Amino acid sequence: MDILQTTRTPAVLEELGRRIERLRLRRNLSLAQLAEEAGVGTATLQRLESGSNPTVKTLVQVLRALHRLADLDALVQEVEVSPFEISEGRRTPRRRASGSRG
Repeated sequence: MDILQTTRTPAVLEELGRRIERLRLRRNLSLAQLAEEAGVGTATLQRLESGSNPTVKTLVQVLRALHRLADLDALVQEVEVSPFEISEGRRTPRRRASGSRG
């Protein structure tokens, strides 16, 4: 299943859980083995794989144990300073939005 902008949150979580389960099985790891490697409880890993609202911390721990943590880099890419900000002479990145949508 492709995850699109319009995909509802529960469906995204379920798909994420299915993908993590497939990664675990591809590495031939039992639920207990991956949970131990990730430093999470077996029930926590089961909830993640079933799409039951995982924490970001749990996701990071499990992806690290599956040797897929670098995949998060593609998920949320580094935001570079824009030429516009440089031309304004800003020395530090913005910390607040202006409130208007341009």
